[in-house]
Amino acid sequence: MEDPETNGKESSDDDVDLSSPESSPSRLSAVPFHPLYRITVPDAVKNGDVLQFTIKVYKWDEDVEVSEILRVYGDIEWLHHNIITQNNIDGLIVPPLPHSPEVDAKSAESKSKKQLGNDSRIVIPDEFSRDCRQIEKYLRLMLSHETFGKDKSLANFLCEKDAPVKTKVNQGFFSRMSSAVETARKGHHRDIDEFFTKKREWCTAFSKAIKDMSNDFNRMVNAQHRLGTSYAHTSTTLQLGGVNRDLTSLTINRYLTTLSDATENTKHGLEVLCRNDEKTLGFQLDLYARYADSIRDMLFRRTCLLVDYEDANKALDKAKPAKRKAAEEAKHAAETKYEMCCDNARRELKMFLQARMLAYQDGLVAFAESQIKTARDTYTLLAKTMTMLKQTEE
Repeated sequence: MEDPETNGKESSDDDVDLSSPESSPSRLSAVPFHPLYRITVPDAVKNGDVLQFTIKVYKWDEDVEVSEILRVYGDIEWLHHNIITQNNIDGLIVPPLPHSPEVDAKSAESKSKKQLGNDSRIVIPDEFSRDCRQIEKYLRLMLSHETFGKDKSLANFLCEKDAPVKTKVNQGFFSRMSSAVETARKGHHRDIDEFFTKKREWCTAFSKAIKDMSNDFNRMVNAQHRLGTSYAHTSTTLQLGGVNRDLTSLTINRYLTTLSDATENTKHGLEVLCRNDEKTLGFQLDLYARYADSIRDMLFRRTCLLVDYEDANKALDKAKPAKRKAAEEAKHAAETKYEMCCDNARRELKMFLQARMLAYQDGLVAFAESQIKTARDTYTLLAKTMTMLKQTEE
């Protein structure tokens, strides 16, 4: 089935209102932005306790391979850290980092019990195609972003054979405590812009709804996995149904064998259905559930700049003549950063909402098509079984 994530549709700069006085010249370009590279992540192999991804890098407009590199999740995590710390991300929605792959035996067992039930002794074999698609999508989103796509860290990451040298990013207790205090102090600050007030309310509602939907969808897929396991048990039981060899028993055994095949075909159809569900709508829901956190973080950074701007205005009002010039400069700097952030945030939100609609459309279409195709294939197999049963009667 075709990968629904190949849409890669991003809004161009033509969507920006050029007449707006708040538009930033540095963010607007007469020429639409195109990524430098396009990438694929065809496979991943388990290397000890880590998962090693194969990343193939091509020139954007040519079918010429630039490099083929091997990276682990820690390298992707380090790249993400560098990109968000080396760029001004005020007003920008940062593509969300995928979850860390689960490669140890305990995680595999936990995943199997979650999908097949706590009483199941079956361990689902390692399949890293979902992790590959998540890493591939993350890198494509970074490459297609007008700011992050120009980052040198990203280009070096994709073109250099050796992985970047990483240092441990340790967020200590006091740093986490400071962040929590700042979030509590500024997170619910009253906004002066009605547009962003509504967007903050929308983000809160969207985050809850998309995460609930993603969790419910995963529960549905897990229920289908468990049903498939039940079909497998039923098929095995039917195969072992008869032990006698008299004429009547042999006839019954033929019926049981045919029914066992039908049950096995139904189980196979459910397995295909689960894989396609995870690849289509499940993938989209998981991606945008993580995107909700990125939008919330972007809006919080803007709120922090708003607080700084208001504090600078208050400081200017209270400044003595000797310190008034410095206060005016601080107020102007805070105002410039705040307005630039608002400009970027409006543009990013517009592009995000357009891209989200297109992605949902493609995901839902692919989901529906896979449901129909799987149902037809399963029906064909069951119709064949019914024909065999009729022939046995004759």
